[in-house]
Amino acid sequence: MTVMESPGTPPSFRSFMLAPPAPFGVAGGFVFWWWSLTPTLLPREWMIQAAISALSVAVGYGLGSAIGAGVGWIGKRFDWSGFGGGTRRLVWLVAGVAVILSVAGSGVLWVAWQNEQRDLVGMDHLTIWNAAEMVGLAAVVTVVLIMIGRLVGYGIVRLDGFLARWIPTAIRVITIGVLVVVVSVVLAQDVVGNGFIGWANSTYGASNTGSDPGVVQPASELVSGGQDSLISWESLGWQGRTFTAGATKVSDLDAFAEPGSEAVEPIRVYAGLRSADSDPERAALVVQELERTKAADREIVVVAGTTGTGFIDPEAATAIEYIHNGDTAIAGMQYSYLPSWISFMVDKEKAAASATVIYQAVTAWWSQLPEDGRPRLIVFGESLGSYGSESSINGTSVEASMRRIVEGADGVLWAGPTEPNPVWGQLIAAREPGTPVWRPVYDGGTMARVANTTDEIAADDGGWAVPRVLHLHHPSDPVGYWTWDTLWKRPDWTRDPIGYDVSPRVAWYPFVTFWQVVADLMAGFDAPAGYGHNYSPHLARAWTAVAPAAGWTVADTARLEAHLIAIAPSEPG
Repeated sequence: MTVMESPGTPPSFRSFMLAPPAPFGVAGGFVFWWWSLTPTLLPREWMIQAAISALSVAVGYGLGSAIGAGVGWIGKRFDWSGFGGGTRRLVWLVAGVAVILSVAGSGVLWVAWQNEQRDLVGMDHLTIWNAAEMVGLAAVVTVVLIMIGRLVGYGIVRLDGFLARWIPTAIRVITIGVLVVVVSVVLAQDVVGNGFIGWANSTYGASNTGSDPGVVQPASELVSGGQDSLISWESLGWQGRTFTAGATKVSDLDAFAEPGSEAVEPIRVYAGLRSADSDPERAALVVQELERTKAADREIVVVAGTTGTGFIDPEAATAIEYIHNGDTAIAGMQYSYLPSWISFMVDKEKAAASATVIYQAVTAWWSQLPEDGRPRLIVFGESLGSYGSESSINGTSVEASMRRIVEGADGVLWAGPTEPNPVWGQLIAAREPGTPVWRPVYDGGTMARVANTTDEIAADDGGWAVPRVLHLHHPSDPVGYWTWDTLWKRPDWTRDPIGYDVSPRVAWYPFVTFWQVVADLMAGFDAPAGYGHNYSPHLARAWTAVAPAAGWTVADTARLEAHLIAIAPSEPG
């Protein structure tokens, strides 16, 4: 018969919640605090830094406390009971002053590190006042998180005391551990995860029925949602209406073109989530719209992968229309309501499935056209749109992917590839020795190339075979690196050589770096032009390299770049 231990008197709620900080917990929190201040891919605002630091300190405190409890339970070697009350108070006083002074100094150092990074990407500096705000907010949030942790801990202690009457210690510890894990998983998946996704779908699904200010239904026959369109204006969704109504006007094309050049009205076709019940049906509508608008007679047909909300970069669409004087057709299809940063984490397989369906439908239509007179077929995708686009065309290896591109396209432009992009991953894996993950070189760049800056795009390079494959990627773009592995594994972007627009102070710390990159992921879409996930400065020259127009010159590209800046394209969705 097993003899159960007599349960001790459990601590009162007040004494448990207001107990002094655990020494090991303070040490763990302090280490995680310093880690949280280090720069990663993009500069951080003080409120974001406060949230990251508070979360990091709370986790560090919890881990340190657990280690301290384990050490004390094993050997009692770090038991402070041998100190007198006065000695203990003195130790805490000295430690408290040291922590306060160190935290204050770290705030100043954080501002210096952030400003170094801001200089790299052309952002305004932070001030010492921002450091004070950050430290203050981080302290408040940290206390809240630790008190929540103590509340959970108190519940576990009371449960342990209750079970001690019937269950031996070893079995009780395992039982409570399993219970905590199960409850945590259920809360994370069913309450937090599914609740968040449900809220996001409801919120952004409702916004999908609206339109940007000034967007009205076009009268043109050459765009979806316009006159005689097979797809209703209402079904296009927010981004679809913005895309089709934003087709470049013939008058603007004529004003930009060289004298004697006559522009034609561009074609833009698009199917929204509500345009049909399934991806195949929506893709079939897109092909019917291409036929209805006589897209087969155009110089260029672009199959555009869309981002989470169905967004197609207006600057990318406008640039190709200007370069070819309107003799273009662009086709896209929506697969989600969610913004890209949410869709990227929870919904990206929809991007792959949808892009594959529309690519196969359009290429099947295109391949049946007379080969000597059909348009050039160009594949385009930005951000999550590039993930879907790559998924539709990739093979089992980089060589197989290049063969599929040659067979099914006349050029490819992928901007801001995400970390799981299949072709992007193949290029990185097969890159030449000595080339970094942020600018991999494969096969000497004879077909596939990566450009970090506009100056690296050489439209007239005779060594670049056709069809050309071009990736636009910034070293500071977190979309190209975000992965769950960062929780426990050092990512390659933290290794030398560090990207030119990334702080040389970057390092990797378990747990902490992951949350820093999550914050970078959200900030990347609002980064200054030419950094983070903002590729607007490179698009005009990229198009001239991948899908050049006859007679187009370097001077024309410079004029177009200036013009695109002047017309101020909207931000990504």
